[in-house]
Amino acid sequence: MDILEHIQELYPTLTKKQKTIADYLIANPEEISYITLAQLSQQTRSSELTLLRFCQKLGCSTFVGLKEQFRDYTQKMIRIASSSTYFVPELEAGKAPERERMLLEICSQEVSAFSEFISDLPMDTILAASDKIRRSNRIFIFAHDISKVPGEFLKLRLLILYYNVILIDLSDLEQTQKTLRKLTEGDLVILFSFPRYYFPIGNIAKKASESGVPILTITDSDASPAACHSDLLLICPTSTEMFYNSMTIPIAMLNILASCLVIDSISPSERQNFINTLSS
Repeated sequence: MDILEHIQELYPTLTKKQKTIADYLIANPEEISYITLAQLSQQTRSSELTLLRFCQKLGCSTFVGLKEQFRDYTQKMIRIASSSTYFVPELEAGKAPERERMLLEICSQEVSAFSEFISDLPMDTILAASDKIRRSNRIFIFAHDISKVPGEFLKLRLLILYYNVILIDLSDLEQTQKTLRKLTEGDLVILFSFPRYYFPIGNIAKKASESGVPILTITDSDASPAACHSDLLLICPTSTEMFYNSMTIPIAMLNILASCLVIDSISPSERQNFINTLSS
């Protein structure tokens, strides 16, 4: 039995105030892994003592114990959301012409999607994103699962350009929580979010936003969970008939963004010599 099931089982025995707390936990399960006792007290308009007694009611001796149970719940939801990320087409083995036809069709779809992307590049947003990166003292890239591929790619590009950049693996809940707590003025958060969306990503974006730092989200849709808390969105369509996410367009977007940073950062007289070093 997970923590939400346990709360729901005990719900009829709770006091009115405890039900208010329970309602908040049930409605915001992904948030509890990252929240402090003082913050939960403010959100539920309950004293810290009342919250500690509520924890004991659930069988947790401390608030940390409650957070650990919610962390376990979050990890379970992450595993569920991270299951199979590809579709297996119906195809009889050994039929080479059919395989070739399917591969050519996939290539055609990639070319079509890329052409549409290039023809409608969000230049204003790319320029604004470049400005945010250049003005930042520290850059924190948050990514998970398939999103770590473009996340690592962007990190390497920014390191070449001598930016102070750190990649945070969102599956490490403790490191994610520590990083969110230490965000300060001059920092920039870059979130990667592609289907299937990482379960707590909306709450992580919300927490980063509450710290006051700017947020750049690179995602497949303006309806993705992190989008509403972001200052800038770079939209990269990723869906194909074979995979939930093709990285063709996200990687292209990052190359364009990195190119913009080179143009902005290097004097014209040194620009070509510097560009020649990027392949290394």
